[in-house]
Amino acid sequence: MNSIRAFLRISFFAIGSIFFISRYLVKAAIVGNDLDRALRIRRQWFSLINKGLGINVEVFGKMPADSGLLVCNHRSYFDPLVVMQYLLALPVGKAEVATWPIIGYGAKVSGSIFVNRKTKEGREKARKDIIETLRKGYFVINYPEGTTHTNPQTNDFKPALFKDAAKEGFTIYPIVQEYQKDEDAWVGDDTFLRHFFECFGKRKTQIRLSYGPALKSNSAEELMQLSKQWIDSELLRIRKDWHHSDPSMKNNESKKMV
Repeated sequence: MNSIRAFLRISFFAIGSIFFISRYLVKAAIVGNDLDRALRIRRQWFSLINKGLGINVEVFGKMPADSGLLVCNHRSYFDPLVVMQYLLALPVGKAEVATWPIIGYGAKVSGSIFVNRKTKEGREKARKDIIETLRKGYFVINYPEGTTHTNPQTNDFKPALFKDAAKEGFTIYPIVQEYQKDEDAWVGDDTFLRHFFECFGKRKTQIRLSYGPALKSNSAEELMQLSKQWIDSELLRIRKDWHHSDPSMKNNESKKMV
């Protein structure tokens, strides 16, 4: 039954994504490209995706009202889809995602920032794109750990965007997204299809999303530490009544994502 459910859901995901991409492209051909329209259409689609895939999201805290950098912990390729159900935001992802069938093309036409982490020029271009996007008043989703894992708290953060936020005066909003089951994380050498069938083959996937306080400072170190401290504390808090397997068994599992 789980395999059948997963097959129907991945078919729904693929066909629905093609429909929504086509919907945007047709309208763009008539009235021109519009990022705001693309983000709104994507939010509608992600709301439907989450329902169709059996996602049950429990939300804590106050949703950010003004633009800024959304700093999140990282568990899975699915993380941005949950956040973007609620906020008009552009995710930051590794350049390879742009080559993924359907997902990559959809990300490109609906607003994403891709990073070629193999070159200094690629990383610098992405930083400039992020700064410009934030200046225009949009949310940008960033995963400063740069890797997915099942550790109970976050790995070390990369400081680059915190430096930019401090210099430019951008607001940072820490966000926690946690899955009830450790196996819902996409880690190690796991393949997309195998993980999708295991994660979304079950009837429901329980996720908790928690918004943190708005943070501003001219000190990059302070912004990074405050973000990390809040996320680490909140990860422990929202898991208290969940029965997780021992996270120490999976501390070495990780996959480069962004």
